[in-house]
Amino acid sequence: MFDTVGDIKKAVKRREGDLEDLRRRMDDDFDLWSLKEYEPASKAYEAYTTSSPKNFFNKVVDGLNRAILTITIELPEDATDEQREAAEIGELYVHGGLGAIDRTLRNRGEPPLRQSASFLMGVRGWCCFRALVYVPEGEEDTVFDVAPWDMRHVTWEQGPRGLIWAAYKRKVDNSQIQDEYGLDMGRNGETWVIDFWDGKKNCVIVRDDFAKPPKEHKIGHVPVWLGAVGAMPTMQAGTDADSTSSGSQTGSLMKYRGQSAFDASRGIYKPWNKYVAGLMDMHKKAQVGSLFHKSKGAKAKIVGDPHESFRIIPGDLNETLEPLASATAPPETGPLLKIIGEDLDQASLPNPLAFGGTNAPESGRALAIRIDATRSVFNPFTGMLSEAYTWLVEELLGQFANKGLKPADMFGFRPQESLKEDQEPFFRVTVKPEDIDPGWFVLATVEPRLPRDEENEIIMAIQATAKKPGEQPLMSKRSARGDILHVRNPDAEERRILIEEGESHPVIQARRIAKSLIDVGKHELAAEVLGALESPQGQGPGQADGASQI
Repeated sequence: MFDTVGDIKKAVKRREGDLEDLRRRMDDDFDLWSLKEYEPASKAYEAYTTSSPKNFFNKVVDGLNRAILTITIELPEDATDEQREAAEIGELYVHGGLGAIDRTLRNRGEPPLRQSASFLMGVRGWCCFRALVYVPEGEEDTVFDVAPWDMRHVTWEQGPRGLIWAAYKRKVDNSQIQDEYGLDMGRNGETWVIDFWDGKKNCVIVRDDFAKPPKEHKIGHVPVWLGAVGAMPTMQAGTDADSTSSGSQTGSLMKYRGQSAFDASRGIYKPWNKYVAGLMDMHKKAQVGSLFHKSKGAKAKIVGDPHESFRIIPGDLNETLEPLASATAPPETGPLLKIIGEDLDQASLPNPLAFGGTNAPESGRALAIRIDATRSVFNPFTGMLSEAYTWLVEELLGQFANKGLKPADMFGFRPQESLKEDQEPFFRVTVKPEDIDPGWFVLATVEPRLPRDEENEIIMAIQATAKKPGEQPLMSKRSARGDILHVRNPDAEERRILIEEGESHPVIQARRIAKSLIDVGKHELAAEVLGALESPQGQGPGQADGASQI
């Protein structure tokens, strides 16, 4: 479809025009994050720039970075032990791949993938990944190359089954172009580079030439994923392109898609800065204390600041020097700032509670209200991050299995919540492409860390699982752990409980006690402990001499 540089650049430029309003909105949001200074009507006036947008943004992004990310390969309840072992290998492959991605980004001087995605979602309202799994020619190690793309510079075209093509346009130093593509663009300056992907080929354009000619990538689809934060789908403003409610000729509402951290508050900061700056002006004028000099014909002049130092000011009997009354804020200013401040609170996290402004204990009801208000801010972002990681994990699995790559030596750390009793956090395993099932159902969840009323949750779980005579409990223990107590992996938690119950069983406890006695040379006492376990039915550990075999 796109075989020439001209065709590709034409398609990219057309889409840049279609997305101009969205890109302009992204620029405005970035100005809020970077605390671009408020500019008054004249330099003679005071300027004020509130730090509120950055404080709120940092809270949102920090919440995303600290949220609990759980990635599992879901299996049916009747899955065999062999299927579960294969899925566990698949999960280790995924965790090892994600660790390799973060190491690569760190070597480039970039934040880890999740932190980059959280920041870009917060400031742009969109998330975009380009994912590749391959073995470079002449090398042995598998490369996990995942780049978080800044949606401000992404163009794409969507079809009924997904992306038709996607392009990332970035400005690169000429020295980097020479190092990466071997092209001499001169010693100084920067050049625009277009990384272009369609369903079959990939190419790189530098200026008006191919730095990397179109080449088959053998993935079978565009290895790029993008999504808009929030629930708004693609919409149009009206049914008639020549007459829409917004006045747009195309009727597109794309500029409203993608919910950045400033989605509800971006229009509030400017009037807030304006009115606070006005109050600063009045304060400054009150401090200066200008004078009103009355003279015959208003011809007399006072040179310099009469309040700078003691001085005698000569004047005629008909001349007077009076303080000039300072301007005061109208009485409506207070209520106006209160209205704007309340709107800011509603458009961000609950203040001051979300910013540590109170140490007062909260009742279960008050805590539930605050949790709900906070969750409604985080949910659009955590939901999008869950979608992004679900796609990414499926892409890592699918490309490794379908491209016929070499076995990969994976290493990293198991998630704490999935550790079994006999497992170490660090793992190293060799995974072959045939070990991966591209049809695995992947579930990625991102759960923000919010205040919890754990005492009431435990009481609810106990009540829900309590069994009365002749009746069934309302919930299973597994459901109560997951739905009420929010245990990240109920199955793993059940395994831990069973292990603890097994360790506390009298027979097991006796054997452990006996072994400890043997270790310190008290064989007779160990034999007595084991002998006490013998039952009339002969179900016991055996004769005392068995202690030496423990």
